Amino acid sequence: MTAVRGKGLRLLLPMALAAGLTLSLAACKSSEEEATDYYQSGLDLLAEGDVDRAVVQFRNVFNIDGTHYEARKKLAEVMLEQGNPREAYSQYLRLAEQYPDDLPTRIALSRIAFDQAQPEEFRRHVTRAMEIAPDDVDVKILDLAQRYADATRTNDNDARIALATEAEPLIEARPDDPILLGMQLDKAAHDKDLDLADRLTLRLIELQPDRYQRYQQRLALLIERGDMPAVETHLRQTIAKFPDDRGPKVDLLRFLMSQNRPNDAESYLREMAAASPADDPSVRVDLIRFIEQQRGIDAARTELDRIIADGGEPLVFEVLRSGFDFRSGKTDEAIADLRKVLAGVTEPSDRSRDAKVQLARMLVSTGDDAGARAEVGEVLTQNAAHPGALKMQAVWDTLADKTDDAIMSLRGVLDQSPEDVEAMNLMADAYMRAGEMDLARDYLTQAADASGNAPEQSLRLAQSLFAEGRYRPAEDAILPALRLAPDNLQLLNLLGRVYLAMPDLPRAEGVVTRLRELGEQPGNAQARVMADELELNRLAAVDGQQAAMSYLQDLAGKDDAGLGARVELIRARLSSGQIAEAQEAAKALEADRPDDRMVNMVVAMTEAAAGETDAARDRLRGMIADQPRDLQPYLALVRLDSVSGDLATAEATIAQGLEALPDNPDLLWAKAGIAERNGDIDGAIAIFDQLYERNSESIIIANNLASLLSTWKSDDPEALARASTVARRLKDTREPAFMDTYGWIQHLNGASQAGLPYLEGAAARLQNDPMVQIHLGVVQEAVGQNDAARAQLRKGLDMLPADEPGPSIIRARAALERLENPAGASSEAAPEGEDQTATEETAPANQPVN
Repeated sequence: MTAVRGKGLRLLLPMALAAGLTLSLAACKSSEEEATDYYQSGLDLLAEGDVDRAVVQFRNVFNIDGTHYEARKKLAEVMLEQGNPREAYSQYLRLAEQYPDDLPTRIALSRIAFDQAQPEEFRRHVTRAMEIAPDDVDVKILDLAQRYADATRTNDNDARIALATEAEPLIEARPDDPILLGMQLDKAAHDKDLDLADRLTLRLIELQPDRYQRYQQRLALLIERGDMPAVETHLRQTIAKFPDDRGPKVDLLRFLMSQNRPNDAESYLREMAAASPADDPSVRVDLIRFIEQQRGIDAARTELDRIIADGGEPLVFEVLRSGFDFRSGKTDEAIADLRKVLAGVTEPSDRSRDAKVQLARMLVSTGDDAGARAEVGEVLTQNAAHPGALKMQAVWDTLADKTDDAIMSLRGVLDQSPEDVEAMNLMADAYMRAGEMDLARDYLTQAADASGNAPEQSLRLAQSLFAEGRYRPAEDAILPALRLAPDNLQLLNLLGRVYLAMPDLPRAEGVVTRLRELGEQPGNAQARVMADELELNRLAAVDGQQAAMSYLQDLAGKDDAGLGARVELIRARLSSGQIAEAQEAAKALEADRPDDRMVNMVVAMTEAAAGETDAARDRLRGMIADQPRDLQPYLALVRLDSVSGDLATAEATIAQGLEALPDNPDLLWAKAGIAERNGDIDGAIAIFDQLYERNSESIIIANNLASLLSTWKSDDPEALARASTVARRLKDTREPAFMDTYGWIQHLNGASQAGLPYLEGAAARLQNDPMVQIHLGVVQEAVGQNDAARAQLRKGLDMLPADEPGPSIIRARAALERLENPAGASSEAAPEGEDQTATEETAPANQPVN
């Protein structure tokens, strides 16, 4: 046995040695060869159509060689083909880090950034590509696209046309390049060359069949052409191509409604509801809401009852029913029912949390802010990323000037749902409050795009652009929304104002004509009022104020002239100094409508203007006695007494008004004004603190509070910090009172140079306000403009009593003393807290015209 075992052992030894030799040889296979094997395996799997396993093999390459160029490039290409541009971009970025001079990588990154609307990334990679190979055709295309984007952003149409012409030889070299075709399409749209645009949109869809933007461009063309059957066909094809995308479905519904086909729209919603999964109630909810809008709440309740009877989820549809009750005025019953539904929840879920957020919204509407915060807090404890709760928290944070917290919450919402229009609007609110108007406008633009140019979102964007004086972009925001809602009065009215401001008076006249057509429809008197106002402004622009006055006179003289036209004529005459004519017209109006309170207000206004102040006071007091809870007579009487300097009587009127209308903000505002004039600065600040606490969205309240704090409490660091926070939203303002507040606060924070342009603009337009003139003088001294400061400080201080108190005034007197007696002031310290070179903030984007 021993011999046998020995022999066996001898036989096994050579086998073991052989095996060991084999293993040793295998181990000698280099890392480079292993990486190559994985890479080749990935290519083979790709050829077989096994993409997932191929991706795994490519990733295996990086475990051995993280700088393997071909594997990472191929993985990036696969990700792009699979519709994952974010991952593709990430892989190309790694290549760019490893191979910074690799041109194909820079080109790929540029194109992905372009397609994904990442302008800063696009610019970065195009710039690097131009450094590497400025003569390369693909790089020239990208550089041209960058310059075209810049011209579009600055609304430089001449540059866009020149660049489109420059693109023509490149198009010959790259006839199917989507970037070049997109530029051609933009130019064709600008030139109204619809035939060319038709060919281009079709070709772009052929080249990029999975890119939703191309279908939107095609839709816009068909709408522009007025080919409504083709619009419907295209929308249905888009839905078939993107079945999981909500956008084209909403567009089809809007289209059907715009064509006055509500029954077809409802049928389509029913089709979608029937095809939707049982655990997805969203389409059935949309159906109920649509029925409510079209056929009323009773029809919607009937549909809701049917869905509940069919087993609809209580946490969705019972909550919806509570919402109906709440909007119908049954607030207590709705809240109680919703609490009852929630009481039956044994295990918290996303739907129960949604219901809690709905309850919180109801509680906010009824004034129970504490209850609402408790519900939202409970939701966020269960799920810190709940979108609805985060949005409500963001609203509260924004109102409390905690804009950083609000922005962080809303980023969390948008990370989960990038197309959340409400979150985009709230983000815009937060950035506006923080004074970041560029970012706010960007989110308003995104909201309009994500909503499919919905009228409400487009109107908000256009109003923001109009307020900044950006009239062409405002027009661009309005027109797509009007194609979807051609009879929307707010859009038409704003478009008319845009054309007047450009000025483009013929197109403004076209808007007036359209509003008059709509005004002929029953119940559309508002359209006629809008048309009259636009026409009045158009005439004033073309023929002067006298022509506008004649137009008003014609309107007021018509047999069917309403009260509004006659009152407007009286106000216009008062504004132009035609006091006697205004009073005569008011008395005639009173003869026709002796018991009309608006007419009595107008008569009192003309009596005051004519110097008949006792008659005006008697009339207003009589109106107060008749209806003690009517606000306007109180305010008119307060103004009358304030102008005459009778502040004690004005205070008594305010007190009487507050007895009838406790905590009325307008009366409190008037009370704060009287307090400030009486030197009770703390009292005025306390009132504005109260008003701001109740309505921090009011930019006027914010300005007044910040102005009081910075003017009268500038030596109090806590007050100055509060003023700085409240005033952030005034950045880039063009309103003179706001410019004064913001510029002065900039100076107090050490940024005198940045505050100077604001104060120059404010002082030029508020010549009779001593504090505005003083603020400018102090800042001029701080930045070394001594001669101008000397004159400015004298001007402002001469308007005030010699003993006028206040830290800003004391600072101004000290500055003037330094300027007029430099030798005596040489031993004194420099102006406190001033940094002549501070530039933390920039000057206004649009310098005021002085």
